[in-house]
Amino acid sequence: MERTIVEYLLEQTASFEEVPLGDVDSLVLSTIAYFNFEHGALGDAVPTQRVPLPIAVCGISHSDLYGDIWLESMGGDAFLAAFLASPRFMSLEAAYYANEVSSHFEKQFAAITFYLPGGEAYVAFRGTDNSLAGWKEDFNLTFMKEVPSQVRARTYLEDIAGTGAGRLYVGGHSKGGNLAEYAVLTCREQTFNLVDRVFNHDGPGFAFMPNDRIALPEYAEKLSKTVPESSIFGMLMENRAEYRVVRATGILVSQHAATHWVVEGGDFVTLASVSPESAVIAGTLTEWAASYDPEKRAMFIDAAYDIFGAAGVDTWSEFAEARSANTLAIAAAAAKIPADMRSTLLAMLRDIAPILGSEASKQVRELLPTSTRE
Repeated sequence: MERTIVEYLLEQTASFEEVPLGDVDSLVLSTIAYFNFEHGALGDAVPTQRVPLPIAVCGISHSDLYGDIWLESMGGDAFLAAFLASPRFMSLEAAYYANEVSSHFEKQFAAITFYLPGGEAYVAFRGTDNSLAGWKEDFNLTFMKEVPSQVRARTYLEDIAGTGAGRLYVGGHSKGGNLAEYAVLTCREQTFNLVDRVFNHDGPGFAFMPNDRIALPEYAEKLSKTVPESSIFGMLMENRAEYRVVRATGILVSQHAATHWVVEGGDFVTLASVSPESAVIAGTLTEWAASYDPEKRAMFIDAAYDIFGAAGVDTWSEFAEARSANTLAIAAAAAKIPADMRSTLLAMLRDIAPILGSEASKQVRELLPTSTRE
C-alpha cells in the first residue's frame, strides 16, 4: 500500500528540533489550515494568544471542523486521527487565526500561524472553501493583477513579521499556495529576509507577474512548489519550471487532495513530469484564457457569477440542497442577459467545451502509446 501524509503523521515521531520542517510537514500544516478553528479555543482567544494545537481542535465536532471542504470526503477522519496521535505536531502552538469571507468584495481569505518549538513560525494560508465568493475570487486571478485575498495575505504576513517572530515559513495548498507566494513576493524587504522558505502546494501561477522579485535567485532559493502528477490547478498560469511533481493516488482532480500525495522516507515520491492528461488540460485551459483579452474574461466570469448568484445562496452546498429551484433561478437570470452579451458568453462556452471534452481526450490519446489506447 502506498503511504500518504496520513502514514507520515503516524510514522514520523521525531521532533522539529531533530528533523527540521520539510515539504511534507508543510503540506500537513497547509491541510490543517482548512480546519474551522473558530468553533474551538482559538475562536474564544484573542489573536495574540498562542493555543497548543491539540487544544485548538479539542471539542469541535467533525462537521464544524471540516465545514464543507474537500477533506471530509477525502480521508479527513483518518487524517485527523493520525494528526492527533502525532507527537511531532502536537508540540506546536497556533495563533492569529483569521477567516474572512465577503460576497460583496468577492473575497475568501483564511490564515493561521503555527509556532514550532525552536521559535520558528509557519504562516499557513487556506485554499478555496465551498463559498461562491471563493470560487469567484479564484477565477478573478485570471484577469486581475491583484485580488482581495492576495492583498490581505501580504498584510497578514507583514503583521506576523511585526510581532517579533523569528524565522518564517510561509505556505498553502491550492489558492493558499498562490497567496503564500504573492505575500512573500510583494512584502517589504525586511519581511522577505525573515522568510526561510515559501511552499506552494498545487496552487496556480500568476496571470500578471507580481513584481521583479519572482525572477531573482534569492526568491528561487526560498521557493518550493509541488504538484501532483495529474495536476490541473497548480499548472494553470504556471510558466516556470521550478516545481517538483509528486506521485499521487486517484485520477485527475482527485489528486488535488493533499491526502492522496505519496510519501516515502520523510519526503514525497517524485516523478520526472506531470501526466499527459495534466499537460493537455492545464495547457488548453491556459490557452483558452489567453485567447480572450482580460476585459472579455472579466465579463464572462462576472456574468457567470451573477447568474449563479441569482439563486440567493452563499455556498455550493446550499445550492445543492435546493438544486431544482436554484437551477430555475439561474436559468431565469441567464435569460435576462442582453442578447449581445449572451452571444459572447455562448461563443466562449462553445470554445472551451471541446478543450475540456473531446479535444483534450483526443490529444491525450495521441500522446499515449498505442497499446494503452483501449
